[in-house]
Order: sequence, then structure tokens, then C-alpha cells
Amino acid sequence: MVPEARPSNPNVKQPHARPAPDFLWRFLGAFLLPLLLLLSPVPAAPASPPVVVSDLALPAHHDEQTLILTLSGQPHSVRSFVMSKPSRLAVDIAAARLQGDNRSLPAQHDLIHGVRIAQFKKDTVRVVLDLKREVRHLVSSRPAPGDPTRHEIIVNLLPQAPDAALPGPSPAPLLPQAALDPAGGIASEPAPALSLAKREGEQNRKIVFSADDKSSQRPQEETSPWGAMDFSGFAMAKGTQEMHESGDSEQARMFRNTLRLEGKWTPPAWANAQQPKGETSNTFVLASVQSDYLWFGPTPSSDDYDLELYEGYLFRATPDWDLRLGRQIVRWGKADQISPVDNINPQDMREFFLPDLEDRKIPNWMARVRLFPDLFTLEGVFVPFFEENRFDYTGSKFALLGSEPNNLRINESEPGNGLDNAALGLRTSTTVAGWDFALSYLYTREKSPRLRLDPASPAGPTLHADYPRQHIFGWEFETTFDKFGFRGEGAYFDGQSMTTESLDSVSTPVLHSVLGLDYMGEQDWYANVQLTHQHVFEYESDILFSRRDNFYLNGEVNREFWRGDLMLKLRYALDIRDGGMFLTPEAILKSFRNLELSLGAYLFFGPSDTLFGRYQDNDQAFLKATYRF
Repeated sequence: MVPEARPSNPNVKQPHARPAPDFLWRFLGAFLLPLLLLLSPVPAAPASPPVVVSDLALPAHHDEQTLILTLSGQPHSVRSFVMSKPSRLAVDIAAARLQGDNRSLPAQHDLIHGVRIAQFKKDTVRVVLDLKREVRHLVSSRPAPGDPTRHEIIVNLLPQAPDAALPGPSPAPLLPQAALDPAGGIASEPAPALSLAKREGEQNRKIVFSADDKSSQRPQEETSPWGAMDFSGFAMAKGTQEMHESGDSEQARMFRNTLRLEGKWTPPAWANAQQPKGETSNTFVLASVQSDYLWFGPTPSSDDYDLELYEGYLFRATPDWDLRLGRQIVRWGKADQISPVDNINPQDMREFFLPDLEDRKIPNWMARVRLFPDLFTLEGVFVPFFEENRFDYTGSKFALLGSEPNNLRINESEPGNGLDNAALGLRTSTTVAGWDFALSYLYTREKSPRLRLDPASPAGPTLHADYPRQHIFGWEFETTFDKFGFRGEGAYFDGQSMTTESLDSVSTPVLHSVLGLDYMGEQDWYANVQLTHQHVFEYESDILFSRRDNFYLNGEVNREFWRGDLMLKLRYALDIRDGGMFLTPEAILKSFRNLELSLGAYLFFGPSDTLFGRYQDNDQAFLKATYRF
């Protein structure tokens, strides 16, 4: 959602009314366009639960180079394609999740410079091999030797030679012939990243799936009787400096340091000995601890430090269902940054919306179960303990009441831990004619407080805050058209608290929808644009920084250079009605192993009575370093 407007003092004036946009524009944008696109035919593709990509190995021989990827099960689809300028071989795995963070492996071989692996999209893991010369490649799949609960994808590379043959016997495809296109690839799938298969170099692609391919079999590793333990984590440090000083007392600098350590224990193979033959399963326990320090200063100075369990859960999966029990993050919705359907976890709003949405999420204690019948997926969540958005009432530049101290008392009524305050959610998703659809319902409490100012309280002026119940009904869709990905989502809130000029809140129904378009162009260009519409049904004229109909445009443009070692990126958000704008230009350097350096700026534009313009004196330059291990 668009972050709730927070006034810096009780006397902020409501912006002057502006004419409403043409009704025909709102009708076409909000209703007819998605309807026409929903009726467009696209080849069908079955839905599939995501597998986990947990490991990669890079054994090399004299002429041949082999890459072995270990997965928790057989993926729904695998695609490979060659890109030029510079020359690369990319392999997309769907539906899949990458365990841990993005990583890379250097290589000492005549064929490749190295290998990179990343969570390219929410349901797609991408592996990129940076090529030194032209190669022929074979992609095959098999059950992991010695562990039938896992699966392996093997990528074989050989120098380009007219008469040479790839190693190993010709394996039989696991997928039916109807799923293969004439060029030997896989038919189109719902994941947006897979639209890249029609790019330059498709004629060199060769994809084969094999259940009994032995050509690349590596020696079986001894399995510990205590199972496997993996560790990972990252350390991040970010500092900002305001780009121009204002006349008011301000916090010109900010520093944040985050350290997260994660451990994952996978039980030994005998723990799954009772699993029926031929079926895959996956069980592990994951726990992470996070140290987080945030400082605003120097005048007034404000700092917070927390050392806490970040995530900690048990995961168990079979082909028919999976269960995740513990402290975790569950993401609903298809949109980026502004996601009306994504309301299960609270957010850390102490830096407002400067960090990415995924970095703002706060884990909750909950149980999530998913069932995988043939035609659809059914998901249920139960959140026994309420957690609100994290923010400051005062003391920092993004606090609810501003950075300056005031004489208001805060009386916050947080819900207790009883089951009467629990949250419940249901979501069902399916794929029809190449379109991913989902419907959801969430019974929860608002994550941001409802406010009521009592200036005549015997103890002095008091601001009362509580967190009322709300019902949220959501919908989602996603598909691809060649190099374009199209998606959208929306949610109806039966009651949403909105702050007024008098620091009271009014509760009103709200309809919030997003339409998004992705484009992956040639030479590593990526562009994303989203149109957001928020309609307030019972609008009152004294609601701050909001109108009856609010329109925002947000997204991202980026391009990679130097074989992915450098990325230039621009995040943007535009208030179409009131003219405010927020930009984050950023240069990201990844040439050092496991180290990522970012240099950029947070820039605010617009009239001072708009959502973005109110921070126009807070333009900041930032430097961020992230080390992953």
C-alpha cells in the first residue's frame, strides 16, 4: 500500500482541492484495460509448487565444464538461452526459490569466467554462466545420487566444434512432447522471467530432461548421521547525509548497521525413509538471529538497537502439501514496492519507504499450510500474536509527530496475545490458459494505529492509539507476452484508518488496485512500471495527504554492465494527482567477491502539502556496503 501519511504537527493544512480527473480515464484505466487483457488467449501451463535450489557445484575437466545444481524436488520447467554483449548462458528454473542470498562462483576454465545465481523473480531462479568463448550446452535433470528426496540439474558445456558430440547417452525427456516447442524448449509458462526464451541465441539452445542420465554423475558424498547444517548471512552498513541543510533543527545524518546470521539444519536421509517410493519430500529447520542498529542525528539524536530472533521455523513438504511453522515472512500479491494484498507481516517504517519492501518486512509467529490438488493451490495462515508496524511517534525525521519533542502524551492500546486477537487468512491460486490467478481473504488488525486526540485530558493533551479489526478481500493475476510480464492485484478493505488535520482518524472502506508491466530488453535492460489507484469510499475533506481518488506511478529501470559487476538502477514514485515525486538513483558495484557497494540518493520533489513534497528538505546521499557469506 501507499504508506499512510503522517503529519509533522497538528496544524498541517489540507492541500487546496484540485479538479477530479476525467471519469472516462478512470473507467478505462481501472476496469476496461484489465478486462481486455484477461480475455486475451495465452498457451496453458500447469501450476506447480516451488522447489528450493540449495546448492551448486562446479567440477571442471580438461575440455568440458559441468555445473550441478541441487534442488528439493523436480522443477516444473527449466529454460536455457544464450545472450550476447557480453556472451552468457542463462538457465531459468521455475517454480523455484533460492535458499539464502544471491551468490557467485569464480572459475578457472577456458570456457567460463564464473557462475552467478539469483532469485530473478518471485518464482524463478536464474543461473548465469559468463562465457569466454562460444560453447555447446546440454541441460539435463535427474534424482540426486544417494538421496531420492532431492533433484539435480546438470549443465554440460563443450567448446563449439562442428563434429563434436556432447557427452553421455541421449536421455529420454521427462516432460510430454506437448510441452516442448519446435526448437526444443519448453512451452510458455506463467512466470514472467521465462518470457526471455525467445531472445537472441535461442537457436543454440538444447534442453533435455533425464531420469537416468549417468554421464555427469559425481561421487556420492558420505551423509552424516546427524544430517546437514548450513550457515549463511550478511552484514550491511548504510550511512546518509542530507544534500542541503534547512533552517530548522534537522537530523542531517543517518546510520544503519544490520547483521544477520542464519542456520539451516536438514535431517539425514533416513528421516524420510517412510516416504513412498518416487515421491519427493523436503524437511528442514531454519533459524536466524539479527542485530540491528539505527541512528538519526545529530540534533535531535535518536537511536534504536535490537538483537532478536529474526526467522525461526520448521518446514515440511510433500508433493501434496507443505507446512511452515514458526516465525516467518509470508508474501502475498504480485506487485513490487506497493502491494495492496501483502498485509500478513508488519513493516519497519522507521525509515518511511526508503528501503525496498522486502527489506521492510518484519517476521511474524504463524503457521502456514499449502495444499496442492491437481487444478489449484489452497493456502491457509494462522497468526496467533499481533505485531504492528514499527515506527516512532517522535524523535526522528520520519516519526509520526516529527523529530521535535512535544507535550503530547501517547496512550497506545496494543491488542493482547489471546486467540481473540489472532489473524486468519485463506488464499487460493490457479493457472488458466497461461494466466496465474489468486483470490484471498484476511481477517486481521490494522498494522498502523488509529488515532484520537484528547486535548482536554486531565493528564494533559493525550493522543490515543489503537489497532481495530479489518476484513481484506484480495485478487491477483500474472502472465507473460514475449518479453513483457503483465500483472496486477487489488484489495478491498472494509475499514481503513486515515489521519485528519485534527490528528483524529476516520475509518472508511478503501479499494486499492495496482497494474504492473515488466520489460526485459536487449543488452541487460530491465524496466518495470506500476499504476496504483486508491479509492476512498466515505471521503472526508480534512483527511491528510489523500483524496477520494489517488493515482500513483512507481517502478524501476536498471541495466547491468561488465558481466553483471555493475548495475545502474533508478527507483521512482510519482503522485499523478498532486505532482509530488520520489526518486532513488543508485549505482551498485559487485566486482568484489560477496561484497556489494551502493552509492545513490533519496530525492523528494513537489509542493510541501503533498505526500512526497513534505520531505523536500530531506534529500539524502547514501553509501551502503553489504557483505554476504
